[in-house]
Amino acid sequence: MTKKLLGVDVGGVIIDRQNDQTDTSFFGPNFLATTAVPGVFECLQQLHRNGYHIHLVSKCGPTTQQRTLQWLDHHRFFERTGVKPQDVHFCLTRAEKAPICTAQRITHFVDDRLDVLDYLKDVDQLLLFQPNHKDERRWRSSPQRAKLVNHWPEVVRLLS
Repeated sequence: MTKKLLGVDVGGVIIDRQNDQTDTSFFGPNFLATTAVPGVFECLQQLHRNGYHIHLVSKCGPTTQQRTLQWLDHHRFFERTGVKPQDVHFCLTRAEKAPICTAQRITHFVDDRLDVLDYLKDVDQLLLFQPNHKDERRWRSSPQRAKLVNHWPEVVRLLS
C-alpha cells in the first residue's frame, strides 16, 4: 500500500480568511482570535485516522511564521488533529513549496492559490480550496490538474 502524505497550506485553508477585514484579522493585534476554516480540525483528524501523514506547508515571513505557530498552539491544533509539530514547514516564496513537497514525498496537496499548485509537479492529487475569484476564473477557463473544493468535508470525500 502506498503511503498517503497530505500537504496542507495554512492561510485560507486552515486559518479562515473571513477574518481579514475584522478586528480578529490574523495580521492584527487579536490574531489568536482569528477563527479556523469551518470543519478543518475534525476533517484533518479524520484524514489522520484514515492513514494520512499530514504536513503543513506555508509561505510566510518570520513574523507570520511565529504567529502561525502561536495560533496553532493556542487552538490546540496538534492535539485536535494528530498533525505533528515537526511536520510544519515554512518557506519564503510560493515556488519553494515544491521542493518541500518533493523532499517530504507529498502525494496530495490542498492550497487556496492556483499558482502554488502549478509548481507542484511531483504531487499526484491537487485540491484548490475556496480560491479567490481570479484563481477560480483561471481554473474554470483552462484545463487544470487540480480539483476545486469548497469545504473540508468535500476534501475528506475526495481523499477517502
